[in-house]
Amino acid sequence: MSVGTDLLDLQELDLALARSRADLADLPEIKALARKRKAYLKVKDDTLRIVGRRKDLETELAELEEDERDCKQAVEDVQRGCVDPSDYDAVQQLEIDLSNLAKELDKIAFAREEHLRNLAEVKEQEAQASDFLSRCERAIKADAQAARNKAQSIQADIDQAERRQTALRARIPEDILAEYDRCLKRFNGLAVERLVGAVPSTCRMTLTESSLADLSRVEGITHCPYCHRMLIVTEEA
Repeated sequence: MSVGTDLLDLQELDLALARSRADLADLPEIKALARKRKAYLKVKDDTLRIVGRRKDLETELAELEEDERDCKQAVEDVQRGCVDPSDYDAVQQLEIDLSNLAKELDKIAFAREEHLRNLAEVKEQEAQASDFLSRCERAIKADAQAARNKAQSIQADIDQAERRQTALRARIPEDILAEYDRCLKRFNGLAVERLVGAVPSTCRMTLTESSLADLSRVEGITHCPYCHRMLIVTEEA
């Protein structure tokens, strides 16, 4: 196989490697996974706040129940107190005490009903959030495995291409390889072109008759008179 053919093959391989490395560095599966993880962490934070609210409501309900027990005990204590029916002031105070306790019990009952309603809503939110988190965790694990598999597949292709790249570079003379590397950097991966009739395959500038006459005296590899890339005049050189 000629040096010219090796150069063209090397360029094609280098371009494919660049694409594969770019694909590996910019996998859409990785970006989608990052978005899902971000959404998962947000819902997890929201769930922690919901759990905190649920615990607060449960504590407040327990306190209301304790207040209710105290009020009922106070009612029993007041009712057991000995009051002389003829003592107008004592009877009036008893009625006031019982009325105040009844109002307090009504307030406790109203607050409990509101707390129970809020607690039911919070528990429903907590259940929905927990279900979402479970489904999200399963999806993230599956997506992470799929992204890992794809990345490993691309990396395997890169490893194989790099072995071919090493073998190709070993066959090309050092001076030509050095010029190829220089042009590769200068022309952003398109270092080599072949002459097709009177037209170089990359810059597509039709050569003049004088340029063609000059190239006719060259065998193998030269430079394009227009774009200055390496020009394969005859691949069988």
